[in-house]
Amino acid sequence: MRPIFLTFLLALGLVAGCGQKKTGAENAASLDELNRALAVVTMRSGSLPSSTNEVAAFLALSGKTLPVPPAGKRLVIDPSKRQFVLIDQ
Repeated sequence: MRPIFLTFLLALGLVAGCGQKKTGAENAASLDELNRALAVVTMRSGSLPSSTNEVAAFLALSGKTLPVPPAGKRLVIDPSKRQFVLIDQ
């Protein structure tokens, strides 16, 4: 009985590990996720981060990346709103 159970666990582990990995845009954080990460980083440090790199490092812990902004736009932190916004370059 034990060898059958261990074989089942091994097969289940192999099936679970064979999923496709997310890459590029599929792995990018949404604007809501960015703003939640910004709130957490702000609460930890006590002030808004000076750059988006601190938030990117926090997102990397959960396997997310900063999204690529559309052409002609730039992703910045608006200090008055305390949120990420897209601005013209």
